[in-house]
Amino acid sequence: MFLPFRRAILCVLLVLGSGVSCDKLKKKAPEASKPGAVPEIVDEPADATPAPLPAPLDPAVPELTVNKSAQVAILGYHEFVKGKSGNQMHLNIDRFREQMQALEDARVTVISMKDFLAWRRGEKDIPDPSVVLTMDDGWKSVHTLAFPVLKEFSYPFTLFLYKRFVNGGGRSLTTAEIKEMMAAGAEVGSHSVSHPYRSKIDGMFRKSPEEGEGFLRVEMKDSRQFLEDLLAVKVTTYAYPGGYHSEREQEIGKEAGYEAMFTVNPAKVTWDTPSAAIPRYIIIGNDAKDANFKRAISSRGTSEGDLVKQLLGGEGDAEPLVTTKPLPNATVASRRPMIEVDVSKLEGIDPASIEMKIAGFGKVPAEYDAAEKKIRYLTAETLRGNECQVFVTFKRKSEPKPDLVSWRFYIDLVAHYLPEEPEKLEKATVVEEPVLVEPGAETGPEAVPSTPR
Repeated sequence: MFLPFRRAILCVLLVLGSGVSCDKLKKKAPEASKPGAVPEIVDEPADATPAPLPAPLDPAVPELTVNKSAQVAILGYHEFVKGKSGNQMHLNIDRFREQMQALEDARVTVISMKDFLAWRRGEKDIPDPSVVLTMDDGWKSVHTLAFPVLKEFSYPFTLFLYKRFVNGGGRSLTTAEIKEMMAAGAEVGSHSVSHPYRSKIDGMFRKSPEEGEGFLRVEMKDSRQFLEDLLAVKVTTYAYPGGYHSEREQEIGKEAGYEAMFTVNPAKVTWDTPSAAIPRYIIIGNDAKDANFKRAISSRGTSEGDLVKQLLGGEGDAEPLVTTKPLPNATVASRRPMIEVDVSKLEGIDPASIEMKIAGFGKVPAEYDAAEKKIRYLTAETLRGNECQVFVTFKRKSEPKPDLVSWRFYIDLVAHYLPEEPEKLEKATVVEEPVLVEPGAETGPEAVPSTPR
């Protein structure tokens, strides 16, 4: 009974793929002809205009295109030197090149500030994990030493410049050098007018709140206007000098029109990170262990991290600590599947720490069955794409950091439209034909029935 319906589905798919109508796919019944007559061949007229494609189903359901659970490490650099690092902000250029090579070897994607902001707005997807490179102040060595390395690896980067250091002579960047790097893909953000530290800002506020706010508006607004006038670009990002900030700087920064403002707090950036306090890993030049750099590019907690592989079993015959439904890389027919994580092999899970996110939808209200130790969520919205990625985090008492289970499965969109098999088919009544035995033949289990006549 399902064959005609399946043929109809196939017909629809062929129509969408070729633009040919179903009528043209039907075989024309042969007409009766006289003996010896030559059948007439008539060309079918071509359609004047192709039939429009049908509107997509469920237009209100968002596409699964943006990974809202991705993590980004933003690296902050200052001045580069050829010899030994003289202080924390001086980084040997050979070590810088080694770090860039490490990013390539680890297959960590370096994205532009433009793509980072587009991801934050939900307009673009990015790999997980990703890295953003930033250079503070406007040191000439960024152009003479770091820029050739960055071009070698084709890595985008952002210059955070403060007004009084641009064209300042000596070790500062010139307009021509900035524009040369911008022509190669560099972006520009503001770093204030005079690079004031917290003590200077607090001193202005001690005089009066009005004087302090006026000082901050000059530092944050004038620097942006200066760069936009000088370089003919729109400036939407700001790096707090020294990383120091409070609610007053955040509010005035928003008033100045900045889309993102950056600190020096070493942490990964997530979808939910406040735009007025985005963390950065400042790379310390005289740290022989490169601790900040290593923490920044660690994949722990990302969808490609070692911990995820450990929890899900990883390579070879390792036994998984958790199991999922659907299984990783499995294909399901339902567009509203039950998503489940079995954590019964783990101890000390804090139920309040459990959080589930689905790419394209963000956080969803998953439930935890303490008796079965399973995390479940029945998809509330129809999945329109053919791929679904899930991220589940939780905290164990024995672990210093949260655990992450991340996997993806696929949806068979064609199977969704095919009719479902009945849950129960009524058993047909079978009437056995009598067995005919030749007269005199043996009876019993070895007897062979004769063919009915």
